[in-house]
Amino acid sequence: MTTEELSDTQGLPAAPSLLSTAHERIEPLLREAVGALQPELRRVCGYHFGWSQPDGSPTYGVTPEPPLRAALTLCAAGASETGRDGSALASTAAALPGAAAVELVHNWAALHDDVMDGEALRHGRSAVWAVYGTGWAVLAGDALLGAATRRVLPTGTAPEAEGAVLRLLTRTTSRLVSGRSAELALRRRAPEGVSVEEYAAVAGARRGSLLECALAGGALLAGADERVVESLTRAGHHLGVAAQVARDIEDLWSGTALSGRPVMSGLREGGPSLPLIAALRAGNPAARTLAQSLGGGPACPPPPDELAALIDHAGGRAAADEISAWQLTEALTQLDKAALPPATHTALRALFHHTVDRG
Repeated sequence: MTTEELSDTQGLPAAPSLLSTAHERIEPLLREAVGALQPELRRVCGYHFGWSQPDGSPTYGVTPEPPLRAALTLCAAGASETGRDGSALASTAAALPGAAAVELVHNWAALHDDVMDGEALRHGRSAVWAVYGTGWAVLAGDALLGAATRRVLPTGTAPEAEGAVLRLLTRTTSRLVSGRSAELALRRRAPEGVSVEEYAAVAGARRGSLLECALAGGALLAGADERVVESLTRAGHHLGVAAQVARDIEDLWSGTALSGRPVMSGLREGGPSLPLIAALRAGNPAARTLAQSLGGGPACPPPPDELAALIDHAGGRAAADEISAWQLTEALTQLDKAALPPATHTALRALFHHTVDRG
C-alpha cells in the first residue's frame, strides 16, 4: 500500500481516513498477537482493545482507539522512494510489524498508567484493572510489551533495518519508564517549584518518545537515510510536547475530555500540568491568588471550576496555548527539513495537526 492509498478518494490526506486505513491494516496483527497469549490474558487484552465484553463475548458498536502511532509509522514508511511525479511509491507492507509494535507498546503503557493513577475509565469504558484487578492489568501490559518485541525481531528480510528498529523500540520503552519515573518525582513537588523546561522534558519522554519511535521506525523500515530519520525523530519530540500541552488544556477546559477520562483527572492525580505551572510563574496578582488558593495542598484544592478560572485569569491557558502552538510549529519545521515525497509530507502534516488539535 502506498501513501496515496492511505489518503482519501480526492487524493488529499485527511486524518480520519488515514487513521481508519491504519486500523484496518494493523488490527489483524494485533489480534494475532493477542491470540497467541494464554487464554485468560487473551480475554483481558481483548476487553482492553474493545473487542470483547468482560466475559469474553464479542462487543458490537464499540469504537476502538484510533491507532495514531501506527498511522504515523505507515505514513513515514513513504519517506524513501520517489516516483517520476514526486509521489511516494514505497510500500508500507514492510512497516506493518513496526506499526503494530508501537501500538502494542502504547497499550502496555496505558494499562500500567491506569493502575498507577487509579484511573477507572479509559475511553468511556471501565479500565482493565477495575474489571479484572490490578494483577491481571499488569500482566496484560507485560504480555503486550513482549508481543511488541516479537513483532520487530529480525527476520532476515532486511536485517540491518530490522535490527535498528528493535534497538529503537528497546530505547523507547526505557525512555517511557524513565519519563514515568520523572513524572512521579515531579508530583512530590509543589507545582510552583516546577519549571516549564522540566515539564517539557517529562512530556518529551512520556508522550514524545513513542511518537519519535513511530516516525523514525517507519522511515528506517522504508530504507530512508539517516538525515530523514533524524529530522523525523526531532519532529516526533516536538509533536509529543505539543500534544501533551494540548491534553492539559483539554483536561481543564474541554467540558468532556476527548480522551474519555474525567475532566480534571490529570490535576486530581497531581501530575504536572502546564497551564497550572505557567499560571503560578506568571508573577501577576491572579497568580498570587492562585498560589494562595492552593496553599492547603492537594488534600484541599479549590472547586474545579474555580481552579480552572483562576488558572485562566492568571494567564495559564494563554501561555499553554502559545507553547503548544510553538511546539507544533517546530514539529512541522522538522518535517519540512526531512524533504519527504509530497504525498508523504502532506499525510504526515495532517496527522501532526490531528495529534494536537484532535480535528
